[in-house]
Amino acid sequence: MELELTHVFDAPADRLWALLLDPQEMAGCVPGMKSVEVISDTEYRARIQIKIAFISAKFDVRTVITEMTPPGFLRCETSGEDSAVGSSVKSVNEMTLTALEDGRTELRVTSKATVLGRLGSLGLNPMKTKAERLWEQFCGNVEARLTASEAPETVAVPEIVATESAAEFAAETTISEPVAEPAAPAPASVNTPATAPLPPQAAAQRRPAGAVLGLRRLFGGGGDTIRVELRRNGTDVVLHWPASRAGECLAWLDRQLETDGGA
Repeated sequence: MELELTHVFDAPADRLWALLLDPQEMAGCVPGMKSVEVISDTEYRARIQIKIAFISAKFDVRTVITEMTPPGFLRCETSGEDSAVGSSVKSVNEMTLTALEDGRTELRVTSKATVLGRLGSLGLNPMKTKAERLWEQFCGNVEARLTASEAPETVAVPEIVATESAAEFAAETTISEPVAEPAAPAPASVNTPATAPLPPQAAAQRRPAGAVLGLRRLFGGGGDTIRVELRRNGTDVVLHWPASRAGECLAWLDRQLETDGGA
């Protein structure tokens, strides 16, 4: 099955590119996406639910970026399967962004996909029709994200207190922050390494309840790893950072907290 889909967005190419490569944003834009895990800068794993005709499947999908030229071109390979319904899919996808004279950007996606099993038995037309509908939903969600990012957020959120520096964080074995009700204080403290450690009495960045599910430093055969769990629009996002780059991890997290809290 071959597909070619296009849409023009009212945004410059670099801004659209940044949004499309943000796994947290895409988790809320891709229809049916239940969770996404960032393995590296070029590899992602996701769980996606899709229904075509009378068949409902939940695919465990692996996506690997094989070529990328920001902010205009990306090629990736995707594979996934659902053993419960006996279906699998493999595809090679290309994404091209073309800047237009009026400041808008055309997004063009081409895909060559092979669908096997029960879903494949449905035939080409139902799958193309479904793909076009999902594309329309996806583009609508992306447009909503672009529009929302233009206006400042005014969300009332609870506060957490930050007292630890990046060095103190790296020295700890485990830091875990479970989701709490707004009235409850956060049991763990996280600091902003981008500038300087905050004094104990200072109020830290604010975030919506449930945005940051937790931080955890793991020990394994591949070395120490910091696991960051977030939730965006009901979708869980998991990222892995080397413990040796704890400062970069906390700087990135601080930027997310600023975005979530409208700070």
